[in-house]
Amino acid sequence: MSRRRIGLFAGLFLFLGGTSLYTVDAREVAVVTSFGAPVRTLVEPDFYLKWPWPIQEVVRFDSRSRLLQVEPTEMFTKDKKNLIVEPFVVWRVSDPERFLESVGTINAVAVQLSDLVISRVAAGLAQRELRALFSVDAAASSLLPDLVLSDVSQAASDRLGIEVLEVRLRHVGLPLQNEQSIYERMRAERLRIANQYRSEGEEKAAGIRALADRQAAEILASADREAAGIVSRAEEVAAKRYAESYALDPDFYRYLRDVEALGVLLDDTTTLVLDSESVLFDVLQGAQ
Repeated sequence: MSRRRIGLFAGLFLFLGGTSLYTVDAREVAVVTSFGAPVRTLVEPDFYLKWPWPIQEVVRFDSRSRLLQVEPTEMFTKDKKNLIVEPFVVWRVSDPERFLESVGTINAVAVQLSDLVISRVAAGLAQRELRALFSVDAAASSLLPDLVLSDVSQAASDRLGIEVLEVRLRHVGLPLQNEQSIYERMRAERLRIANQYRSEGEEKAAGIRALADRQAAEILASADREAAGIVSRAEEVAAKRYAESYALDPDFYRYLRDVEALGVLLDDTTTLVLDSESVLFDVLQGAQ
């Protein structure tokens, strides 16, 4: 046998061996097809043998988790309020043979999985009212019912050979044509609350002012009573002193009282006409 023939056989053997021996990586799952028909599913990383190409071929899929962002879609709540919803889904290939038959390639999964997610999310939102979705209650941890994830996961597994790990809403908003009316209602509600607070504040302020006025009146009345008592006691003491002075020297006391009376009656512009028999006339005569 010539060297050329030996080299030809060696090359053919290496070619057949190279196309028959293959590996499956830990990040992959694979399907072995025979003339295009699936004959074997491989999910464990290892070395494998197959018939050489073109009899058998290995189709590989990445088995790592992937994120699919679904396009924003208009949906309706139970109380017929429309929302713009943007879901996302985390998925991975779990049944490579079914995935190959129903989808074909990783790039082709977006359309079918998006349709499935949109239908199930729309059904889930249709069971909840708008105010329940935007509740401030700390116990409300998810906008979607728990049943949505299980429905999507079951349908994706049966139809597409996909395991769905998570379904969430990335964004929930209002349609543009409804935003202005929503904002107007919000402003009206806030204005109503503000007016209520103002009314309550004015009512409390009026009560505080009335209490302050009443307390002030009570304090003034108490002060007037105390002042009247002081004046009364002072007049009583003065009257007592007058009486004591009168008892000591009645004539001199009367004289002082007359002088005091003249001091009250007379000033620089006063013209006084007196009877000669008047006590004040005698006082004036005595002063001269």
